Amino acid sequence: MRRRVTSLVIFTLGLTACASVIESQRRQEAEIKAADVALDRDRIEVLSGDLTLPHTQLGPLEYSEPFSADANDEKHIDDRLRTLAIARWGNQVDAIIGVKSVLSPDATQLRVSAIAVRVNGDCSFCRHQGGYPQGQ
Repeated sequence: MRRRVTSLVIFTLGLTACASVIESQRRQEAEIKAADVALDRDRIEVLSGDLTLPHTQLGPLEYSEPFSADANDEKHIDDRLRTLAIARWGNQVDAIIGVKSVLSPDATQLRVSAIAVRVNGDCSFCRHQGGYPQGQ
């Protein structure tokens, strides 16, 4: 009887350790996926001009916000446009072109507009091609 109890305890401890290892692997995979998604997001080219590669327009992007130094910051604008594009077109978005920002006549609002595009064919940064994270 004592042997069975000892075996049962060892078996239970083994299961607990196994569950712990599995949970650790899940956490590690989630961290890697989060890093991949962030990197994938940064692959979206943001340009004030046009894209030289052949591309298809997905559609317009626009937003307005109260004017401030942060609102007018290029990195902030790029991030907002990437967020809007991913929310609307997911992994189809490869670039955002024609970025324009206009200050309202009373200098209280900043209006930003651009166009989301998908590159036709191969490119070095394209998100829709194989090997990049799917599903944002």
